[in-house]
Order: sequence, then structure tokens, then C-alpha cells
Amino acid sequence: MPTLSLTVLPAKALKDGRNKVRIAVAHNSQTRYIVTDVVIDSPKEWKNGQIVRRDDATYLNTKLRKKLNEVQQSIDEVPYPEGLSCPELIETITETRRRVSHTLRSAFEEMMAVTDTKPSTNKIYKYTFRSIIRYIPESTRVASLTPLAIKQYIKKRTDITQPTVQLHVTLLSRIINYCQLNHYTDFQVSPTKKAMKFRQKVRQNWLTPDQVRFIRDYPNNRKWCRKFRDLFMLTYYLGGINTIDLMKIDWRGLTYIKYVRTKTERAAKVNPFVEFEIPDEALAIINRWIRPDGHLGFFAKCYYTTNITKMSRHFRDETGIENMTLYSARKSFAQHAFQLGISESVIDYILGHSLNAGNKSTIYSYIKVTPAMATEAIRKVLDFIHGNNNFD
Repeated sequence: MPTLSLTVLPAKALKDGRNKVRIAVAHNSQTRYIVTDVVIDSPKEWKNGQIVRRDDATYLNTKLRKKLNEVQQSIDEVPYPEGLSCPELIETITETRRRVSHTLRSAFEEMMAVTDTKPSTNKIYKYTFRSIIRYIPESTRVASLTPLAIKQYIKKRTDITQPTVQLHVTLLSRIINYCQLNHYTDFQVSPTKKAMKFRQKVRQNWLTPDQVRFIRDYPNNRKWCRKFRDLFMLTYYLGGINTIDLMKIDWRGLTYIKYVRTKTERAAKVNPFVEFEIPDEALAIINRWIRPDGHLGFFAKCYYTTNITKMSRHFRDETGIENMTLYSARKSFAQHAFQLGISESVIDYILGHSLNAGNKSTIYSYIKVTPAMATEAIRKVLDFIHGNNNFD
């Protein structure tokens, strides 16, 4: 069993002649030393393992005993110290003490350095972390976080919405889980486990076929109105494509679309690509808005989220269609396809869903949706919209 003692090594004196007190670790016929931050002016101030002849001797000796106990505790937590050499034991307990002292900031930065998440996700995490440390100091030791601290944080964040608070708690949970996986902490139960869970309602903002036709035929005497109407209908005609994917594609000469959905590009999917023939209805809109570089000219800048939000609100206020957003085009396509009896697997394919979205059946291990099936499904939905039919 390792034995510990306090010592001073005159041969290791500092340049100014002072000496650091060290913890000697004797183990398996070897002795190694852990340097403390306690410094004495001369070896004469050291006798029988204690500091003497100093006004602050009592304080420094108490500090050294505390450090000695901390090292002993770290050794006690090593599962099988007898199987380690003395240098290996020193490295183990030193690393353990360093890990336990991880702050919220150091743990977050280390996690971000090794994460394989997308740059856009990393940007959200960094922004969220900056918001968190306005209320929880970044110097807070991760090991000291408690369920009460997390609940108090939730209670304080009245300046943001509940879903945003949930995002903050999720990031804290990721940091804590990262520390747990690397044995930086030894929580029996994660402090975030009992945190309040906000159940976000699924946005049921799909529109009826008549409402989609109304948007398609809405007067286009103003540019912003034409822009939103065409963007909405193009999203619908292309099977609910996300705007970020729509704006990435070079549309020059295309009659067939093949793309990887950005949101699920790193997720497991039966079909990595979304593929189908571009319907004529979509081509007509594309030809109206295509720029010389092949991309769509709906927005002058790539930061189009704010513009879409404003246009959606104006269009909704003007037309009186409640709960309508651009996302309603994606929702509406999926709902109409489902009500027309199109297979859920084909709808999943067109929407670019991952296998992790919901509870996917093992049938996906046996079947393959083809681009021809997607083309046929989209054509069926668009032909239905061209008529005057509605669902019962």
C-alpha cells in the first residue's frame, strides 16, 4: 500500500534559495514526489515533517495536512494501486485531481474541441454557453453542480422562453455527461436529470388544400408578396424542401433534383439522398427567380431567416390564415400526401428524415424507396391540388 509523507529536498531548491514542500509517495520500492504550492525560505524552517520558526507555521501545516489528505483520498479511489508502478500511480492520482477540478468553462471548451457536431450546431452551443455563464459563473466546478442549482437557474431565466431554457439545460446535460464519460465527475445521478422538462407541442400548422390554392392564386402586385407566395409554393412543389437546402442548390439546367438534407446530413438514413424529378410547377418558379450563378434570388444575403419571418407575418396578417408560416408548406405537403394514401416510407424519403426521427420500424432494413416512387408521389399531391377536391 502506498505511504505518504511531507518532505523538503534541499537539492531541489529554487534559484532564490527557497524550497517547495513536497509530498513523497513511496510505492512498490520506489519514491516519487508531488510538488505543493507551499514554499519555505530555508531548510531550517523544516523539522520532523513540519514547518517551524515562522509566524504562519500553524496555517501552512494545516494547509499541508489538507493536501496530504486529498492525495490519500485520490489513492483510495484508485481501484488497484498495487498493479501500478509508483510513477504510474502519481500520474493517475494527479490526473484524477485535475479532472475533478474541471470548471464549467474548461469542460465546455474541452468538449467542443473534440465534438464532431456541425459548425452551425457549434455556433448555437457557444451562444447558449455565453448566456448560461451570465447566471452560473464559468469558474463553477462541474463536480459541484447540484439539482438545486439547476432548478434555481431555470427559475431565474424568466428573460427567455421555456424551449430556450430547455436548450440551456440540454447543453448543461451534455457538459455533465461528457465529464461523466471521462471520469471527471462521479455523480450518482446527473444534476439535470430531475430538471423540469418542457414538452414542446408539435406544430400542427399545416393548411387545407383550399388554403394552399388560395396562396398559389394570391395577387402578386407587390414584390414581397410575390416573393413569399413563390417561396411557399416552391417549397410545397418540391416535397417540403427546407429553405437552407433550396438556397444551396445550383439550379442551372436541372430537371432532376438530388441533394442531401442539411439538417440530417450526419444522421443515419436508409437513403442518403433525396432524389426526384422536378415538377413543371416548380420549374416555372425557379426560372422566375434564378440568378446568373444558378442560385435563387429570393434574398440578397444568406441570412434569410429574419426576412422569412417578417414576410410570413405580413402575409398571415393580410390574408387572415392563422398559424401560417413558411414551414406550413412542408407540413402541408406531408399531411396531404398522407391523406392521399401515400406510404409513410415514401413521405419520409421525400422529407429527408433520418432513422432517428421517431420510432422507425425495422421494415426500413428490408425496403428501399426509389426516386421514381418519390416523383410519382409528388405528382399525385400536385395533381390533387390542381383540382378542386378537398379531404373529408
